[in-house]
Amino acid sequence: MIKHGFSALVACLLTPLAAQETAPIPEHFSDRAKELLADSIPLQESAHEVNVVYFLPSDLEPYPDYERRLSELLLYLQQYYGRQMTEHGYANRSFGLRRTENGNVEIIVIRGKEKQAVYADEEHEGWLKEAKEVGDYFNAHPELRGSRHTFFLSPVPAGTPIEKGNPGGWAFHGDGTNCYAIDYPEFELKHIGTDTREGKLLTLWYGGFAHELGHGLNLPHNDGTATEHKTKGTALMANGNYTFGSKPTYMTQASCDILDRSETFAPAGDETKFYTDHGYAEMRRISLRFDGEALLFSAETYGVAHVNLYVQDPPFEINRDYDSVAFAATMGAPDKEEYRPVTARIPLAELKRLGNTGKGPMALDILQVREDGSRSRLRLEFDASQLRSGERVVPQDMQMIEGY
Repeated sequence: MIKHGFSALVACLLTPLAAQETAPIPEHFSDRAKELLADSIPLQESAHEVNVVYFLPSDLEPYPDYERRLSELLLYLQQYYGRQMTEHGYANRSFGLRRTENGNVEIIVIRGKEKQAVYADEEHEGWLKEAKEVGDYFNAHPELRGSRHTFFLSPVPAGTPIEKGNPGGWAFHGDGTNCYAIDYPEFELKHIGTDTREGKLLTLWYGGFAHELGHGLNLPHNDGTATEHKTKGTALMANGNYTFGSKPTYMTQASCDILDRSETFAPAGDETKFYTDHGYAEMRRISLRFDGEALLFSAETYGVAHVNLYVQDPPFEINRDYDSVAFAATMGAPDKEEYRPVTARIPLAELKRLGNTGKGPMALDILQVREDGSRSRLRLEFDASQLRSGERVVPQDMQMIEGY
């Protein structure tokens, strides 16, 4: 039985249907998938699609019925992202997927040159060999490439225990354009939310599937505010990979703002040349003050569509930032020089899940998202124990940490 919390979450995300028509549900889909997809919202046609690759090492074969199973899972996830985008102001938009004549998602099977152990060797970054071979394949077949974003799925070796850990050593991560997940025989949408072994495994691996896809579509780790935890549940790009499908799981406004300028979310007709404006976006007049209850951020930026702020505790490292609390800044109208004011209020009460709030070292990361989806990240480090009402927060350190 589907848990009531998840059903309520799905219901609350439903929005009035737009003028588009939804694609018919394929007749060969499972009865449970038909039930779950029956209330699908119509999605805008996408200008670009995620490349879905079933990558087969030389010593493995696909698990039975993978086209149907993975198609059901991908289409349900496309609906989830579409509902989250609609909830945050981007109506009926989700990542694009190519479909075959029978309604399945187009899944490109690519046979690897090496055995599974080579690609699963995380110590030697075996997934890079996988990515190189798939890149070579698309270079030879450019008509099959829907975008720069590729979702890699691979079967676990027969007999591999999948109750915990990375099955068979497969890399399970995303890096901005590529993301990696697994397939196994019971990987079926019909198990979602059920209090069974298969249902619990699905929460773990489908949750990871959904989370890593976010990374592959440009999303960093980020958590919600204290209020959002009470009212919405767990953020997908925090620890939502352990709750998706069984407990309320949502996406933050900051995540949806990034997806607004992610290539596969661009609606048909959008002719943006994505990810061409590399380097750091210009930002000036940066100010951070404390009013006794909240951090007040202000700045001016140029040529930027969105600005997100992330507050975190040390260590300030990737994979140690799941609790980084996200805020979407407010963007004002541009002046004559095309600079736009940026402001945000960050109440300390919304950061109370962070251990160092008001007590010690913290960091404020400023992520700027250009119209073409290129991003740059600036970090301000400060000591929260020295916050004084009415004073400017003097950063201990200010550095550019990323530009991509």
